[in-house]
Parts: sequence; structure tokens; C-alpha cells
Amino acid sequence: MDEIGQKLQAARVEKGYTLDDLQQVTKIQKRYLIAIEEGRFDALPGDFYVRAFIKQYAQTVGLDGDALLNEFQEDVPVAQPTVESDQNVDSRTRTNRTPSASPANRIRRYLPQILIAVIGLAIILVIYIVTMRQTASEPKPAIPIESSVKVSDKSSSSERADSSSKTSESSKKKASESSSKKADKKDLSVDVTPADGATQAVAVKNLPKTGNKITVGVSSGQAWVSVMINGATTWQGLLQAGTNQAVDLPDGTTAFSVKSGNAPVTTIQVNDSKVDLGNAASIVRTINFTATTAE
Repeated sequence: MDEIGQKLQAARVEKGYTLDDLQQVTKIQKRYLIAIEEGRFDALPGDFYVRAFIKQYAQTVGLDGDALLNEFQEDVPVAQPTVESDQNVDSRTRTNRTPSASPANRIRRYLPQILIAVIGLAIILVIYIVTMRQTASEPKPAIPIESSVKVSDKSSSSERADSSSKTSESSKKKASESSSKKADKKDLSVDVTPADGATQAVAVKNLPKTGNKITVGVSSGQAWVSVMINGATTWQGLLQAGTNQAVDLPDGTTAFSVKSGNAPVTTIQVNDSKVDLGNAASIVRTINFTATTAE
């Protein structure tokens, strides 16, 4: 096994990544990752990909990719620049010399559209003028003189009292209904079970029936995280420190899970409730959620 491959493999094992985990994070095929660890650089597509894959591998497992390439520069092939053929250069030169369309040609090409637009504006203007003239010629209706109706002070006071009483009763009824709804609504609760090796169980109670989401983030460093809902992967990616990703939970979801390649720095939140994962020793961990909806 090559020395640079041994150093990368040791860093990967220390991070707790398997080759499959690394393949998902870097998007580099597993057979190329194995070839890098074994020093078989001729198995990669080309010299350029050797350096690019080694640098991406190193950064994912916490190593300085540039420093690693400099340290083992005698072992890593150098990408050779490609020289364009004279045929390609001549072809591009001929393309650059192709004259562009003249302004007169461009005007003639768009002339039909311009004429259509002018005719349309003229029709709109004529319709507007005719409409305004018809409106101006129509006689204005006479405004009837409002007759005054005398209402006794006693009747007016009685009506105001009835209106005030109805408003008060309506306000009391709304306040009662609001208090009843608040009393019926139960707060969401999260019950976290201590991690058992590489797995951990979380029970979510009183989850609303609609409008739910799960938010994953990283407090420091970086971590590869994936979210699965009802057994299917909904989102996965590499999160850096201070970033997060929100994933909507479909209505009626009762089971979902989060897999993290660096659990100690991973943060999880269901709606507005934070999930405390504790200080378990495992780095790569799968957190399985079971949810029950509010009655």
C-alpha cells in the first residue's frame, strides 16, 4: 500500500467513515477510493483526476489536501497540459472571423413585430378616446335631497344599548372559544433515549397533523448528514459549521431518521423543539424518530 494511501486510510478510519460513507460524501466511485488507498493511480481516469480525487479525499477526512500533495509530490503524477491541434485553432479562428449581422438586418428581422405593436397601441388609444367621449356625453343623474328623519332620543339610546350588549356578548363568546382551543392544544414533547452503539431512538409526542419540519445543522467542523422519511432518503449532503438544512415532513408522517457522520457536532430540531443527542462515544450514528400526532 502506498504511503499517501495509508495516511488517507488512517484518517478515514479515525473519522469513523466507511468507504460507502465516503463515496456518498465525495461522490467519488468506491473503486477509485480503493485504488487511491492502495496507491494504484493508474486505475484512475487520468493524472488530473488523481490529484483532484486525493485533494477531495483529504479535505473530507480532515487533512490539508495541498500540503499532502506537496509532501508526496514524487509519488503523485503531474497532470500534463493538453495542446490544441492546429485544426481546432484554425476552426476557432474562422469562427471568430464570421461577420455579425448588421444593424440594418436586425431591424428588418424585427420589423413585423414592431408594426404589430404599433397597430395594437393605436387600437387601444382609439378605444380609450371613444370611451371617454361617451362618458362625457352621458347626463349626470340628479342627486335626491336626503330627507331628515327625526328619531326620539329615547329610541336612539335604546338601540345603542342593544348594540353595546350584543358586542359584549360576542366578545365574551370569542374569548371563551379561544381559551377552550388553547386548553385543548397540547405542547410537542421530545423523549431522547441514550445512544446504543451507532443507533439512538427518539420519541416525538403531540406532533401537529400538518406543517411539520425537521432541521439538521452543524455546530462546529463539518458532518455528512442524511434525512430519511418513511424509509426513503429525502435529503443528504455535507454541512459546514453554522449551516443547517430544513426538510418538510409530509402530513401523517410517523417515522423518520437522521444519519450523521459526525454526531457530536450535529444539531437536530423538530419544529421548534431541540433534540439533545447527549455525549455518546459513537461518531457515525443513526437517530430513529417515532412520532404520534396530537389528538
